[in-house]
Amino acid sequence: MKDHIVELKDVSKIFVTNSGSLELFTDVNIDFYPSTSYALIGESGVGKSTLLHIASGLENPSSGEVFFGRQNFWDLKASNQALLRLNETAIIFQQYNLIPCLSVRENIEFQSRINKKHNSEYIKTIIEDLQIARLLEEWPENLSGGEQQRVAIARALAAQPKILFADEPTGSLDEKNSKQVLDMLLNVNRKYNTSLVVITHSLAIASKLEVCLELKSRKISKK
Repeated sequence: MKDHIVELKDVSKIFVTNSGSLELFTDVNIDFYPSTSYALIGESGVGKSTLLHIASGLENPSSGEVFFGRQNFWDLKASNQALLRLNETAIIFQQYNLIPCLSVRENIEFQSRINKKHNSEYIKTIIEDLQIARLLEEWPENLSGGEQQRVAIARALAAQPKILFADEPTGSLDEKNSKQVLDMLLNVNRKYNTSLVVITHSLAIASKLEVCLELKSRKISKK
């Protein structure tokens, strides 16, 4: 059996508010394996994005463990955590999170240059497939929401991660472009043995992925 890339073990998340404690989910167990695509579905507000942030090492759980390979992520030094995130993960955020002082080209190349996986020909193909070549010298502030989303997707793919997390990656795109982006993500998933985890409200998109996980009533289950 293949070793997991990321494992969530008995993970729970509780937020303390002025009106008391809010438990988003409890005792979540998930193994994310190479070459496998996952859809994470659930109603708004159930904690899908928070769960994605925990799985990617951006946010710590209230209880439970997160393993990158065989390493307990939150037992590592902060510097080693940062290296694991840089080298093994990439995230497509809902808010895009482009760096405003860098051009589109520099944004796309940013993580791939830091993690030393920069491949000019591969990035050129991504840029062509996403039809953003005309935007390369623009600043993020000059782009539409859909254009910023395409750049964020290109940046994540350029980093060649072991596991790619995507929070509603087609949310600002029309049906034709959504299909194109999903096809590209799935191609990367198969070609590079990249684990793909996609938060989506679209059952049509979820049906294209191999494993569908639903977060409901504070629990995770396979559909």
